[in-house]
Amino acid sequence: MTKPIYSICICNYNMADTLAVSLASILNQIDNKYEVVVVDDGSKDSSLEILLDLSKKDERLRVIPLIRDSRRKLGETRNVSIRAARGKYVVLHIDADDIWEPYIDSYIRIYHEIEKRLDIEDFMLSGRQIQMVTKKLMIENPYHNIYYGEDRLLWSRLAVLGKLVSLEHKVFRERIALKSVNKKLKKMITSQCSALNVSFTYSPAPLITLKQYVYRIFSNSDWGFKLSFINLIFLIPCFINGTFLQSRRFTNLSIWDYRKLTMIDLLELEEKTKLQFGVLNLNNDERNIYIRRK
Repeated sequence: MTKPIYSICICNYNMADTLAVSLASILNQIDNKYEVVVVDDGSKDSSLEILLDLSKKDERLRVIPLIRDSRRKLGETRNVSIRAARGKYVVLHIDADDIWEPYIDSYIRIYHEIEKRLDIEDFMLSGRQIQMVTKKLMIENPYHNIYYGEDRLLWSRLAVLGKLVSLEHKVFRERIALKSVNKKLKKMITSQCSALNVSFTYSPAPLITLKQYVYRIFSNSDWGFKLSFINLIFLIPCFINGTFLQSRRFTNLSIWDYRKLTMIDLLELEEKTKLQFGVLNLNNDERNIYIRRK
């Protein structure tokens, strides 16, 4: 196999039920310019056996098995996948329990259109559940070693450096429902506690954020009873912890401010650069995914 240009980096832990379907949805839409790097973080189910079997059938799939280490959180596991990548560019936040529609390659094309039309390099294009960035930039700016919120902290850091471009578009992936009730509950609790901690740590006004959470818990929100109950239990401990961690922040701006400040309008970019570069290299279906109509 020739050296790939793009490395799709995936982290897996105990997702044996969804791995084969998820990886098939990716491998079926890419060519030999790509590789798929899956880091198995010491799974206790049959994940590793499934991955090794799939890698024998498709040379584009590379498996990096790790021994489980409680000190290594998701952020550092993502760093391992990036360091193992052979491509110049890495595609991130592709999870092992997602089915992807055939728009990964068009996302890469959009990255290069922005790269060309804005005359920039070494930046991250941050979309919805998908990111693309040069490996070099990620090696220089690795993820924080935390379970949840590692993406938001990375966006913040790259935005400060002027290396983040955010893109609003239609989601083109579907989450595969977990069969195990215990696994669902554990994932929900862990994710929500981490989200609360990050929200308070990186909020410019923690008390206002606390009030917003309280309102959403007791209002008829889209969270549902289980998620609202989890938030209610962990809200105050996470508020105290997150507020205490405020002193470790490197900036006073909220992580969500960065998303707003770095958002790009593809239609506007196309109009401004059409004379020099023509229209964006997208077909009609792809334009419906990526172009925001005014």
